[in-house]
This record gives sequence, structure tokens and C-alpha cells, in this order.
Amino acid sequence: MRLLSLAFVLLPILVCKQAQAGQKSVTLFMDGARVEQEVAAAGGYLELPLPDSFAPGSLRVKAPGGTVQRVELVAAEQDRRRAGEIARLRERRGELQDRMDALNRREEIFSAAAKSQSGKAPRKTKANPDPVVTLQQGTEFALNQMEAVYRSKRKCRLALDAVERELASAAKGVASARIWVTGSKAQVSYQVGSERWTPTYDLRFSGEGGGELLLHAKLPQREKGVQYQVVRGTTAKPGAVEQVRGDFPVLARYPLNATSAVGAQPPERFSFAPIEASLPPGEAALYWKGEYIGSAPFAGGGSTGFALGR
Repeated sequence: MRLLSLAFVLLPILVCKQAQAGQKSVTLFMDGARVEQEVAAAGGYLELPLPDSFAPGSLRVKAPGGTVQRVELVAAEQDRRRAGEIARLRERRGELQDRMDALNRREEIFSAAAKSQSGKAPRKTKANPDPVVTLQQGTEFALNQMEAVYRSKRKCRLALDAVERELASAAKGVASARIWVTGSKAQVSYQVGSERWTPTYDLRFSGEGGGELLLHAKLPQREKGVQYQVVRGTTAKPGAVEQVRGDFPVLARYPLNATSAVGAQPPERFSFAPIEASLPPGEAALYWKGEYIGSAPFAGGGSTGFALGR
């Protein structure tokens, strides 16, 4: 009975949290994407985290039933969310630099030891009856140690370069937006350069002269609960918006009239009547009588042929 009562208490809270999250849609272009989102503004204020690939100058804010009073963009180094990551990367960079300094010192020591061993004159004594072998062993040991130092320096340098790149990315650009509105919610939109759709084709030949060309939109990894749309154009020159489902939807179909098919069965080179549609270039998969044969680049609209192995 107590569990049932607790469920009735938690249900309104969960519903409320889902409502606060608001709707989100992503419109994918061939060179980027536009994100549109409705966000709750408790007390007329909200902080909106922005992705690393946020396009400067693309942020737009509306306040349904109210007014946008103020918008403040927060630089990455001033953002609380990024500050911890930047501090961690700087500490890691310092550790790697200390490691590199230590390796440089080890290299100097073993380099000097190798020169010292190779420059010694072999002197036979009771304690060292075979000085030549001893010198060779000492020199080889120093050289082996230097080789290990070189490997460690190479790994350390690669790690240091990676941290430098991460640090430059984390400290660059805008990290978040602070928004003040009169009302309880805001509608925001912005562009990102890290997501786009990729044109991908199927060339399906029946074996009797006929065929079909399918244009697919290969989408990036989808976010759960987000509505996705595709535009056959760029952010600067957009076209019509098309609603899509799944991560590999079919945008269009065109007939193919094959004029020749060259090669052993199944053939690998085809000629066909020109495709008059304005289609972007992309990767194409070839199918012959329902069987997948291979993939190769496809030139897009105006093409009169396709061949594997290019």
C-alpha cells in the first residue's frame, strides 16, 4: 500500500520533468544542422549548454506569450561546465610535460654512458679477464636503455599533442547561453557543424535492362525522443524540409534504363540513360537481380554510367 502511494506521488513529478524538457527537433543539411528546442525558464531564466560545434551568430531565441529580455553568451573559459574540464586537461598537460623533461634527462644520461663505454680502452685485469666483452655489454645496455627512452618519448609526445588539441577545443568558442524572458519557456534554435546527412545510393538492376536508383539519407547517430528532418541543400541554400524516420531513409526513387552491362556475370560496369534529377555525389551500392555486388563513388545527377573498382 505504501509503494502504491509513493507511485502516485512520483508520477506527477516525472510528468513535470518530461514537460520541462520540451520538444526538440534537428534539421539536417548537407553541411551542418539546425537544432530547435523548447526549454523551460524557471522564474524567467535559463542556462542553455551549447555544443562544441555551435556556429557563432546562429542562436535565435523566442519567448512564446512573453518577451526575450536578455541573452548573454558565455565563453568556454568562463563557463562552469567547461572550467572543470579545462582544469583537468591543464593538469594532465603539466604531468606529461614533467614526464617529457624526465625522459630528456634519462636520454642525456644514457647517451653519455654509451659514449663513455665506447671510448674506453680495454684493459685486462684479474677482476675483468675479458674487457672487450664487458665494454660491449656496457655499451649495448646503454643503447638498449636509450631505445626504451625513445619509445617512451614518442608515446609521451603523442599523448601531449592529443591533450593540447583537446585543451584548444575545450577553451575555444561559446559554451552556453544565459537567457532571461518574461514567461515560463523559451524557444531556441542554433546551427552546428558537426552533424549532417550524407547522400548514399542504391543502384538496383533487374538484369533485363531495367533498374531503379534509390537516394538514401545516411543520418548521424540519432538522439532518443528527437524529431529529425532532412533538407536537400546547404544551410546557406536550403530546400524543402522532409520528415524522416530511421537512420537510413529513402528520399527519392528514379528509374534506370540500362543501355549496356559489361563484365562477367554479374557485370561490374553499367551505362544508362542520363539521370536528369539534380542529385549530389555520394557512395553507391550496386545490386544485380537482388544480390549485392559492391560499392563505389557515384557522380550523382547527370551521370550516364557506374563502375565498381574506381
